[in-house]
Amino acid sequence: MYRAVMLFLAVTFSPAVVAAQQPCTTDARQVVNELYRHMLERQADPGSAHWVQQLESGQMSVRDVVREIAKSPEHTQRFHNTEAGEGTAYERSVARLYRHILSRQPDATGQRVHAELAQRNGAGAVVDRIIDSNEYDQQFGDWSVPGSGGMRFCAPNNRAANQPPVARVVPVDQRRFRGMDRNNDGVIARNEWRGSQQSFDVHDWNNDGVLTGAEVNEAQARTGRTVEDESFDRAESFEYLDHNNNNRIEEAEWHGTVAAWNRLDVNNDDFLTRAEFVNSRVPIPVGGHDENQVGGRYQAPAATSGQRIRVEGTELWTDTGVNVRAGDTLIFDAQGTVQLSDNGNDIAGVGGARSGRRAAEAPLNNQTAGALIARIGNSDTFFIGNRRSVRAPAAGRLYLGVNDDHLADNRGDFQVMVTVQGR
Repeated sequence: MYRAVMLFLAVTFSPAVVAAQQPCTTDARQVVNELYRHMLERQADPGSAHWVQQLESGQMSVRDVVREIAKSPEHTQRFHNTEAGEGTAYERSVARLYRHILSRQPDATGQRVHAELAQRNGAGAVVDRIIDSNEYDQQFGDWSVPGSGGMRFCAPNNRAANQPPVARVVPVDQRRFRGMDRNNDGVIARNEWRGSQQSFDVHDWNNDGVLTGAEVNEAQARTGRTVEDESFDRAESFEYLDHNNNNRIEEAEWHGTVAAWNRLDVNNDDFLTRAEFVNSRVPIPVGGHDENQVGGRYQAPAATSGQRIRVEGTELWTDTGVNVRAGDTLIFDAQGTVQLSDNGNDIAGVGGARSGRRAAEAPLNNQTAGALIARIGNSDTFFIGNRRSVRAPAAGRLYLGVNDDHLADNRGDFQVMVTVQGR
């Protein structure tokens, strides 16, 4: 009975539910005034009429306006600065973003992680990370107004405005790596990760220093990768997974899928030996002889590389220092972003521009602009993108690049680890 009463109280008086129970307002001007007061710490001026019109017309949600104000030149110039005495650069700036967007002070881990993100990628990346977080979803959704004490805007035609904000939290039983989420907040920080930094970077799709959202949803995978690719880093070493150093990987140390575990545990003894783990990394051929088969067992061929390569967005081609043979399998673990123009929203991941646009004079003008591309020696350029592996079409030195036709205004880079497996 006690638990039932406490559950009732927790549900009834949680901020998201309380906000949802209050009537929404159709006064877009009142909403914008509150956002200016809370986020810009001043009264709204005539220029704020733009946001009023956007809300009234349904072109933007309250969440959209919050994002744009937090990224505005005024907010950036006034509130996003390093200050003397900070333990980590931008930590006070991050604290202000927490107050302006989440209406609370930051926790120590969140403040540090977001300050480090600000150092790498700027204030806009921190704004996106906070506004796209599970916490923002739960507290405000698309229509509630941060810092207003529960005000919500009625969407045009009242569409969904009178419904509680729908949280996009990944249910516990659907999260990958859930055994590492020690505080069960749906976010896996680096200090919770039991593998290597390299492996963490592989799974940190957006390079923001934490694993969250689709990154921890066991049903989600990036284009060109399988769910198992996302749940189990084949480049991870046995030593890192063997957390207790007893020369075997136990179920409690595993952070891949159950399906992957069952496939690797060939003798069904509920742990993985070094041989089972290493041999699993080479696909069994369909008939015929394989030069890596020894005594009926498969051994992983030595890679000819393994260092992470920085592919600068301003360089046409980057020499990887890796020589390959025609027919070799090239395995890529790639991450990072490149801004393709002076437009701060013109961002590309390794799969290409988020907008899906193409560049007419790019090396591969039939593929998405900004994607990771490659050539071998003087071979034709070929597409990599989010693909996990590619068969080498020629022999020679491997070069990597960014599929763009104007590189001078680019900013950022891709970080790529290349592993070569012989034929």
